[in-house]
Amino acid sequence: MAVELDVRNDSGLLSAGMYPAVKWPIQRSSPALVVPRTAAVTTTKQMFVIREHIGRAEWVHVKKGAVDGDLIEVAGKLQAGDKIGRLVTDEIRDGSSLLVGK
Repeated sequence: MAVELDVRNDSGLLSAGMYPAVKWPIQRSSPALVVPRTAAVTTTKQMFVIREHIGRAEWVHVKKGAVDGDLIEVAGKLQAGDKIGRLVTDEIRDGSSLLVGK
């Protein structure tokens, strides 16, 4: 979320054209789930992550939230503790068999 603020620069530490990166804490009514960016697949029609379910790939449709570096917030039918792929593509078809590492 882009935010623009005017700040006082009495000390002269900021030069014209300088922009800071700021982490702005927010409160949510429910906990957020974050995944690596490489775990979310975006196509022209949808965004999803691939969850392991009984040795098979399960596409879980999600909505994109805030991005923080290499992490992305997702909202969908996921729960903390779900096993999802870290580096996935839409070539891993829904329902296909997975080799799950221990």
